[in-house]
Amino acid sequence: MDAGISVRKLTQTDGGSYRALMLRGYSEHDTAFTSTFEERATKQVEWWTRRLQDPTTATLGAFDAGDSLIGTVRLEAYQRTRERHKVTLTAMYVMKDHASTGVGRKLLDEALVESRRLNGIEIINLTVTADNLPAVRLYSKVGFQTFGREIRAVKTPGAYLDKLHMWRPVSADYVTQN
Repeated sequence: MDAGISVRKLTQTDGGSYRALMLRGYSEHDTAFTSTFEERATKQVEWWTRRLQDPTTATLGAFDAGDSLIGTVRLEAYQRTRERHKVTLTAMYVMKDHASTGVGRKLLDEALVESRRLNGIEIINLTVTADNLPAVRLYSKVGFQTFGREIRAVKTPGAYLDKLHMWRPVSADYVTQN
């Protein structure tokens, strides 16, 4: 684990650094996200700030010892009455410089803690590009299970990408050690 890494909920004052981090993510890992760099680059910092202020979401950020934002993950609550027991985990990204150092695991662990704080949340869902094996392994390690595969979920200029649909109960302690 990177020494000195802290995780906290992002606030409206983090809008600019959140935008910069996510644009870097869309650029570095273009096939990991459904949105493209070009789509998100048109969004001004106010759009990103509004996302952080949305009361139906929680966006967590990982910060290095110098207080620079190096990773993020987001929980988005479902809005329909019959789905309000679920959240979607989305926008997971850790800078390449910090990959495979435990930052992603720390973000996921904190997202699980945060999901338990949300009233009535029982299930966390996510989608992940099927060939993003490091992400699939990490999600599996913290108890997510695959329940489906969407064939040709994303169309890029060079290929179609499948997405795995994964879930885990919030209350169950499926987290494995290291």
